[in-house]
Amino acid sequence: RDGTVTRANVYRPESGPPVPAILVRTPYCKDFIFVQMSTLDPVRTAESGFAVVYQDTRGRHESDGEFTPYRFEAEDGYDSIEWVASQPWCDGSIGMTGTSYLGAAQWLAATQRPPHLKTIVPMAIGSQHYLDMMSRKGGAFMLGYLIYWILTFVAPDVAVRRSRAGQTDAEEVVRVLEASGRVEELSRHRPLSTLPILRENPVADFYFDWMERKTDDFESADVIRQYGQIEAPALNVSGWYDYFLDGTLENYVGMRREGGTPGAREQRLLIGPWDHVLGSTFSEYDFGAFASAVGMDLTGYQLEHFDYHLKGKRDSSAELPRVRLYVMGENVWRDEADWPLARARDERWFFHSAGDARDGSGGFSTQEPGVEPPDTYLYDPRHPAPTVGGAVGLPGLVQGVSVGPRDQRTVEARSDVLVYTSEPLAEPLEVTGPVRAVLHAASSAPDTDFIVRLCDVYPDGASRILTEGIVRARFRDGYDRPSPIEPGTSYAYEIDMVATSNVFLPGHRIRIAITSSSFPFFEPNPNTGDPTGHDGPDDLRPALQTVFHDAARGSHVVLPVVPR
Repeated sequence: RDGTVTRANVYRPESGPPVPAILVRTPYCKDFIFVQMSTLDPVRTAESGFAVVYQDTRGRHESDGEFTPYRFEAEDGYDSIEWVASQPWCDGSIGMTGTSYLGAAQWLAATQRPPHLKTIVPMAIGSQHYLDMMSRKGGAFMLGYLIYWILTFVAPDVAVRRSRAGQTDAEEVVRVLEASGRVEELSRHRPLSTLPILRENPVADFYFDWMERKTDDFESADVIRQYGQIEAPALNVSGWYDYFLDGTLENYVGMRREGGTPGAREQRLLIGPWDHVLGSTFSEYDFGAFASAVGMDLTGYQLEHFDYHLKGKRDSSAELPRVRLYVMGENVWRDEADWPLARARDERWFFHSAGDARDGSGGFSTQEPGVEPPDTYLYDPRHPAPTVGGAVGLPGLVQGVSVGPRDQRTVEARSDVLVYTSEPLAEPLEVTGPVRAVLHAASSAPDTDFIVRLCDVYPDGASRILTEGIVRARFRDGYDRPSPIEPGTSYAYEIDMVATSNVFLPGHRIRIAITSSSFPFFEPNPNTGDPTGHDGPDDLRPALQTVFHDAARGSHVVLPVVPR
């Protein structure tokens, strides 16, 4: 609408009447066919009677304009949808699909109620896009991930465009690309607000705004605030090891409750054993061919959805499941009536004296604690515990090495990690649904972090992470109400551990690990209470952490147990 030209590739049937169209708006290059094929095969889709439009978003690759994440996606999305609908090869029915930022582009366009948008398929994306990029609900800064995303997926194209415009030397591209392989090293730089690769090469000025939370665009990019404005039903897709899983589940539940029309409230959900790029093969574990996006035919799953919503094939299509989940442990796909599962019951599992991960000592059970002494550990931000697997985003063969159900024993053996482990299970125990912790803890610092991690311990001792949650103490009452804690005072921290679906098999044990750092994915809390990015290397302070598990302060994790 402002005259900016964006450019696209169009795949469509060579002849015949107009067809429905599927729009994919991407900042990661419309020509990157590998990414396109992994989520929606454009040739197969065109052969199935659809047009597919892959568009470079404003300011990216072949499109004109300036790129600022999320700022223009609502209005640009509306205009792009209506342009596609007006083409002679389109019958006026439009759907959208895409992963990560491409999912955010769908939600933001849908808030504008484009008349021709009939459905969206947002994959691996959250509900509060600025905050999802910076921090989980616990408020800890996702440092390594943000540096990785900027240097790998955003900055190279910005540097190329700046060089072509004569705004910088050609070496800026080389500097940025070289830095993308040094995420862990760059994540150690302090103060974060002076990170040289971004201060000296202005390829992502928004990084500093985001760190300081100065941008005024937060609310406009928050889908969670706009469910009532959205009229398009969605197929929500994510993975148990996707760092945006919490937002995907939030969107599904929120739209089921608040969607702008009865049709919009008919949401669908698909969760696989996948990471953020929908991969199921990890460095230490492979869920098998039929668990993968290719093996379960994600393109065909979407085409069935688009047939239903864009072509009206309600008679010829099988009844589409509202919810399809991959249940780990048993490693099977299962259809469900809704999320969370109505038949799941919450069980409180309590901590008892922490033990040694090497011999499995230290208790975790449904028995409430009595008179038990607290456990302590020393957290030093200068020597943080490493990130090993989980729902993270870090370099390594497109995240494959760094993410997923990796064995936690090397981390659990550290002195700054507390471990609580159940007895071996005699019967299978299924945990499917939201997981949360209530942690009674104190710190010697005015601010600190606590991480609670759920693992499945195999008979051979391997401790495979399922899910985790984090809280930055000063945000314990909400992100909009920060306040320091009183050193030495016990607080009850409610920690969102997101969700999982796993059957703990006989002979396996359930483990909880507690620590205060996961570097480089999260910025190690400097324990000062200062605003993010302000502390230098000499400001970092150790903190003595105390975890209580007694009759008055029974630290526990709530597991959604599904009857067998």
